[in-house]
Amino acid sequence: MKKLFYRYVFFMLLLIAAGCTSTQSTMYKPTDDSEAWKVNVIKKPSVTEEFVCTINDSVVIKESFPLFGDNIEKSGKYRGKKVMMNGFRKSTTTTDSNGKTESHDSYQIRVFINDVLIDKFDF
Repeated sequence: MKKLFYRYVFFMLLLIAAGCTSTQSTMYKPTDDSEAWKVNVIKKPSVTEEFVCTINDSVVIKESFPLFGDNIEKSGKYRGKKVMMNGFRKSTTTTDSNGKTESHDSYQIRVFINDVLIDKFDF
């Protein structure tokens, strides 16, 4: 019985974690007439919100927002091209008529390849 309970709890935690991860994608066509690249930005839930940039399913950049800070910037390389991911966090606070205060963070992540903006991703 105890084993069944632990399996249930583990399964529920997996569902919660999978439900909190979100991915956005775009395509990039290199200038050398090679095949197009699929660029993904994945937002993983954590205390500092981790963002992962993948190209054709290869992890190129991983970066988290600092606990006290609103910007990130990190570079990597993919097939000899410079890849840069930068972004910012915007925090908003609302108070309803009952005095209940809620805070919400939104993020914009930008991906550059060879210093050319490829796309903006809003989370």
